[in-house]
Amino acid sequence: MSDNFSAKETLAIYGACATTITLVRDGFFTEEKTPTMQDAIDYLEALDAAPLGVVLHIRVHGRNIPFGRDNVSKLMGEL
Repeated sequence: MSDNFSAKETLAIYGACATTITLVRDGFFTEEKTPTMQDAIDYLEALDAAPLGVVLHIRVHGRNIPFGRDNVSKLMGEL
């Protein structure tokens, strides 16, 4: 993401898209599927302990757009 990243703009563009969350905990990968990007963010905010790694895979036009840990942190920090 660029320095002028906007969580509101990102949610406006991708908020209704199906999202898969990949979490890394204790060396294991876990995937959770959510119907929207906002649901994925709500899921992450509800976690008790922060995972070692997080990637959101936003499904758009037949392909996945990955949002890595830094971008997820920026997204959650602005909301």
